[in-house]
Amino acid sequence: MELRVAVASSDGIVVDQHFGRAERFGIYRFTGGNWQHLEDRFSRPACAGQEHDDGPLERTADLISDCRGVAVSRLGSGAIDLLISRRIFPFVLELPVPEALAVLQNSKLLTRFINQ
Repeated sequence: MELRVAVASSDGIVVDQHFGRAERFGIYRFTGGNWQHLEDRFSRPACAGQEHDDGPLERTADLISDCRGVAVSRLGSGAIDLLISRRIFPFVLELPVPEALAVLQNSKLLTRFINQ
């Protein structure tokens, strides 16, 4: 079975975007022991400073609904609750994308999806 994850990155090199402020998510698939970049998906950010609107936050979660994990540089408690309720596990990782993907690959939360 394959595993899909989303990575919030402004440049595709480093995880550097807050979940609610991310404009781009790289979608990666783990299959056959390797990660493959599938596409970039673009979002209109839900947060403006400390305020956010739940509608756009939900649309952002919808955008990555086929993913089981998301790597971000930051996220708030409301986003955590929303993502977990949709079975998308959030990871706060300010790392280069390949290192972040390695962390996700080794996560006990996600390995059960890889091994199904």
